[in-house]
Amino acid sequence: MGKDDVYEVVKVAPDAKIIAVHMEAVNHWGLSREELKSFIEEKGISSNVLVPDDGESYTF
Repeated sequence: MGKDDVYEVVKVAPDAKIIAVHMEAVNHWGLSREELKSFIEEKGISSNVLVPDDGESYTF
């Protein structure tokens, strides 16, 4: 998924929490964490999309 795909998911499921994982893997790196973080801030969807750093976890 690209950043525009993430945005489309948020629009379709506005109450969902999206966790972007498997970022920056060598075999398919097309979108960096920093680029995605900037994009979600720009679109105002940072409460819907979480972009964890390596080793980071969330508890809900």
